[in-house]
Amino acid sequence: MRKSGQVTVFFSLALLCIFSLMCGLLESARTAGSRSYLKLAADSAMDSVFSRYHREAWEKYRLFLLECESDDEVEKAWKGFVKPYMDSSGWYSMDMEKADTVGIFCITDGGGQYLKQEILDYMKYGIFENMTDEKGAEDLLKNLKEARAVKRLSGSFRDNEREAVRLERALEDINDSLKQQKAYWRAAYERIEDYDGPGFRREADRLEREMNRIPSLVKTYGKRADDLKNSINETNNGLSAAQEELSEEVREALSGDTSCYGSYVNQDGERRREIEALPGQMEQMKQVMEQAKERSFEVESIIDNWDNDDEEDDGPDLSELWGSVGEIWDEADIPSLSYSNGVKDTEKQRLLEQVEGFIQTGLLSLVLPDGKEISKGILSDDSFPSVTCGEGQVLEAGLMDRILFGEYCNRFLTSFLSEEDKEVKYELEYLVSGKKTDEENLKQTVLDVLMIREGMNLIHILSDGQKREEAMALAGLITGSVGLAPLTGIVAFFIMSIWALGEAIVDVKMLLEGKKVVFLKSRDTWRLSLDGLLELGRTGTCAGGKEDENGIGYTGYLKLLLFLGEPGQQHYRLMDMIQMNLCRKQADFHMVHCVYQAEVRATVRSRHMFFGGNNPFYPVEVRTEKAY
Repeated sequence: MRKSGQVTVFFSLALLCIFSLMCGLLESARTAGSRSYLKLAADSAMDSVFSRYHREAWEKYRLFLLECESDDEVEKAWKGFVKPYMDSSGWYSMDMEKADTVGIFCITDGGGQYLKQEILDYMKYGIFENMTDEKGAEDLLKNLKEARAVKRLSGSFRDNEREAVRLERALEDINDSLKQQKAYWRAAYERIEDYDGPGFRREADRLEREMNRIPSLVKTYGKRADDLKNSINETNNGLSAAQEELSEEVREALSGDTSCYGSYVNQDGERRREIEALPGQMEQMKQVMEQAKERSFEVESIIDNWDNDDEEDDGPDLSELWGSVGEIWDEADIPSLSYSNGVKDTEKQRLLEQVEGFIQTGLLSLVLPDGKEISKGILSDDSFPSVTCGEGQVLEAGLMDRILFGEYCNRFLTSFLSEEDKEVKYELEYLVSGKKTDEENLKQTVLDVLMIREGMNLIHILSDGQKREEAMALAGLITGSVGLAPLTGIVAFFIMSIWALGEAIVDVKMLLEGKKVVFLKSRDTWRLSLDGLLELGRTGTCAGGKEDENGIGYTGYLKLLLFLGEPGQQHYRLMDMIQMNLCRKQADFHMVHCVYQAEVRATVRSRHMFFGGNNPFYPVEVRTEKAY
């Protein structure tokens, strides 16, 4: 019996299609699974690579740093960790063909942004007391900038005051010369009355020599007047440029208290015209003096040649002869200025200037606590990240980021008040100043803290009418209530700025003693009187005051300086400190070799299980990256 095979053929073809579909689905699932497996293996291997972070860096600074001297080291380590996954791929059947590190970002890259990110990641878990918010940070930055601007302007106005005092001293020299000329003139006149021709001419020669000094003295006066005018113009330009950094109250106070500088220059114009007329007057008097000397020779000649043969002749009339010389001499009238110099109490002026001189000469010895020695640590290292990587780098950081950075540094770095015994002790001061020795860093940091305190103190004085009246009274004593009235205002502002500086010196001394000082002063928290200020200038010593319980300590002011500084520079200096301290146990440690983020791309060879023909292998690419 003949049978038909159509059903069998159809069923066979159907089964072939079904099996092909099933195998295709299985192959597709296996391929997708292999890609997932490969991604898992790559990411796990990268996690393993980054788990080899520097343990001491974490323990000391809570930073994750993967130390690698080269890109190949990351690639090699990654291959080592991914190999077990390749060997156990089983069903997925894959072998590593090649792997390349296509992106390595070290902690020193990016202007310090990677270090900043690690610090913020750590600090967001911190618990802080009295932590300011964004609005508070903005107000704080505004106050700090205002203090810096006020300090800068007060320094400029102090320079103007010194120029004005030098101008007054030049006027004093001219007045002294005119007084000396008057004395020589009188002495010469007395010689005429004594009929002493040689003595008269000697005094006249002395007078002429003194008169010859006048052109030089006038020239010196003119130069100092020009210097003062130029200096005041520059200061006024600085005041105009700083308007945006000053509050309305401070702007008005500064404008009112410094308007006397312009008045002084304007009134000095009248005085200068009178002074510049002196050389011409001197020349006219020299002509009269020359006539008087010639007449004296004529008188002597008449006397010597007088004929005494006539017994009834009583001789020449000496009174009449020498009187003719006196009449000529009277025409050589020495001029007097209608202005006198306006600095009468030079001792008080000198004491005030001495206070400012401490900044250049011996500020550190003045504010250093008794018995406290300065660290002799040296930070000279050409391999520091700030030297090799930090040049020209700029880092953008928000206000709260700066606040948190300061808190982080306060936690992990030492300062002048730290008890920890280290070779390089002033780490926070280094972040602020960036000098090569502990002593230089402390000096510069003290000056920077002094800048903040001086600015804030002067802002308080400008708002305190009682202190301004005290300064004006002392200025009246110094100027003696004579001379140019605006000079008293100039000296008064000088006194206020020096008073703010003296109070700042006391503040810094308290801070270095471990005491707290309030940021915004009041009458109750002000310590230094004007008498104490003069005593400070006289003795060069000062004592700290009572601590302000609600004030800010030394490290608090260091954090303010960090908040005010350039973030990128500070982050690289922090890397310097980390590298320096970690090198104590590991001499070859360098931050530039510490990886923050890496990216690896690899190609593996996988095999089709059900398809492929003569070439069942196909490549699979994978990309993995990791950052702390």
